[in-house]
Amino acid sequence: MSRPYCGIDFGTSNSAVCVGTEDDLQLVPVEGDSVTLPSAIFFNFETGRVSIGREAIAQYLDGYEGRLMRALKSILGSRLISETTQIGTRRQDFRAIIGYYISELKKRAEDFCGETIEDVVLGRPVHFVDGDPEADARAEAELRGIAEAQGFRNISFEYEPLAAARDYAQNLIAEEIVLVVDIGGGTSDFSVLRLGSGQREMLTRDILANAGIHIGGTDFDTRLSLDTAMRDLGYRGKLKNGNEMSSQPYFQLATWHLINFLYTQKVMTSLRQTHYLSGEREKTARLLEVIERQAGHDIANRIEKAKIALSDSDTTTVDFTAIDPDWQLDIDRDTLISSVEKEVAKVVATALETVTERAGLEADAVQTLFMTGGSTALPGFEAGMQAAFPKAQMNYGDRFSSVASGLGLAAKEQFGG
Repeated sequence: MSRPYCGIDFGTSNSAVCVGTEDDLQLVPVEGDSVTLPSAIFFNFETGRVSIGREAIAQYLDGYEGRLMRALKSILGSRLISETTQIGTRRQDFRAIIGYYISELKKRAEDFCGETIEDVVLGRPVHFVDGDPEADARAEAELRGIAEAQGFRNISFEYEPLAAARDYAQNLIAEEIVLVVDIGGGTSDFSVLRLGSGQREMLTRDILANAGIHIGGTDFDTRLSLDTAMRDLGYRGKLKNGNEMSSQPYFQLATWHLINFLYTQKVMTSLRQTHYLSGEREKTARLLEVIERQAGHDIANRIEKAKIALSDSDTTTVDFTAIDPDWQLDIDRDTLISSVEKEVAKVVATALETVTERAGLEADAVQTLFMTGGSTALPGFEAGMQAAFPKAQMNYGDRFSSVASGLGLAAKEQFGG
């Protein structure tokens, strides 16, 4: 009997695990009955416990004193990976923080199958870092080292869109030219493949091109926040002397993995000086309240929920009355589409370049767009992709687990015996 193996999709926003024993593959219920786990950690200073996933977010929103961290994957390949951060009364290494999250994914997979797992295929974006091959290689090496520290012994990597292609290929009934479109929390990744019906394994000759860009769901959150909630806190406002206020604190407050860097005495001193000089003191007073309450992740969470709600509704209301009794914000779908228009255009352009320049095909040669990743539901994105590839049929996999399922197939091919 072969030993178990797994594929792990460690995502910027959500993660998933697929476990295999011999020929049997299953997605792991990593939190309750859910096969997805938000990539979040909460250090609860009141209880001394560390929580992950939905539990972590719930404890933060319930008002426990502590430190919430999200979008941990974004740290890989950045200078932050070699630094430490303040957690309560001591500083902790970012590698150890990411390692804790990976160790929990491993433990939950092992609890599910009842055995120790040492063999893993880890998903990775086509580029951890755009335009910097050395930084990209360091990011993969960092993730490998983190996985080894948690007890994995045999570690392989696969591009996330190629993993999604494996999941799609299982149900093909004819040969197709497929563009896999994986829009995740931190990156947008693409693979062009020639896939055959009933294809059990993917060969190098089937892969015509891979590409990616460091734009994803968290960037869409940032743009929407800057155009809505941050405006109500003074973003793009004027000082009394007519100059525009610095945009840096607003950008940090609107960006998941940068929010905690605002919670220092040095930043508060600077913001109080800005408030004194502000021409919109009502808004900057609200900004001070947000920072003093450390409510940045609450705002980001509500903006993310608004983005998701606008996939199905024309308008949504964001309730910030816990911060300010008079603060409610109505956002419509057109505002979201306008906010992310430039980012979506860059993503679509990268997809087109992947096909025409890297794969050497005409756009009309693409027969199927296989869409996966939570951000493929973004209003305006599907229309942009359909316009770029007018003859392609749109096909959706499971937005949150296709990559993990494909990584499980890759692990089966490599470790299944």
